Amino acid sequence: MARNFLISIFWLIRPQNIFIIVATMFGVGYHLSFDNPIVNINKLDFALLLISTILIAGAGNMINDYFDVKADRINKPQKLIITKYVKKRWAIILHWSFNFSALIISIYLSSKYNTFWYVFINLLAINALWFYSVYFKKKIFLGNAVIAILTGFVPLLALSFFVFSKDSGIFDQYDGHWYENPNFHIIYLLAFFAMMQNLAREICKDITDIPGDRKIFVKSIPMKYGLKITKRIIGMILITQIACLITFTELFNFWLEDWVFYTLLIALSLNIFIIILMANNNLFLKFSQALLKLSMLIGLSALFI
Repeated sequence: MARNFLISIFWLIRPQNIFIIVATMFGVGYHLSFDNPIVNINKLDFALLLISTILIAGAGNMINDYFDVKADRINKPQKLIITKYVKKRWAIILHWSFNFSALIISIYLSSKYNTFWYVFINLLAINALWFYSVYFKKKIFLGNAVIAILTGFVPLLALSFFVFSKDSGIFDQYDGHWYENPNFHIIYLLAFFAMMQNLAREICKDITDIPGDRKIFVKSIPMKYGLKITKRIIGMILITQIACLITFTELFNFWLEDWVFYTLLIALSLNIFIIILMANNNLFLKFSQALLKLSMLIGLSALFI
């Protein structure tokens, strides 16, 4: 019984999303310290920052499913966990336990590094995910934007650890403003692309979630504007990213290794394929979300190459 409960909790926190968070933050750490022997951070503290982020994300997934039970019974009954395998009471207890643990970690980090940043950002994320579940997601575009922004902020959060670690050595070879450091450019781009890809993915999910969303009074873009206009909006988001990659590197002088640029270009080329799939509604709805996730993973790999 306990084993089934733990397995249910494992799936409830969305392990695939947790994996992306881990890979993103670890990738940022790898990128900033690889081939740079002078960079030295407290790996235990970085791991604690990663754990607190995972706890908040997991808690957010729990509370979202808690309020989505009625919708999930219609949209994905085979994946329903709360009420079926985990009681709602336990979901709430675990939600607040995860958040409390993350907050304790953030207090420790803020105290050690003499900054309110970690407490502030964790409190902001905890509240944003709570209000997303009870309010934001029911408002057109607002819920999509909240999740997209939080997703895009993950690589910046990892970067902030190096910024606030005064003894990390990350700035020893650069005399300009810290935010202009060329090593940070790929992280800025990945943050932007993660936000935009996730925005497109959230809107794609809204298309398939219409039946259940009506049950909980959600007002989404597909509900208000229909499939045709929704696909155009998604297409604009996808095309914008390719244009931005070229703009950032050419006009704003973002420094990227050639292999990084081409890796990002390959990742974003999947956007063109998704747009082509829009000609067939069934194929688009079946493959778009998976292709967007694949695109994010390919882009993320640029940190490790």
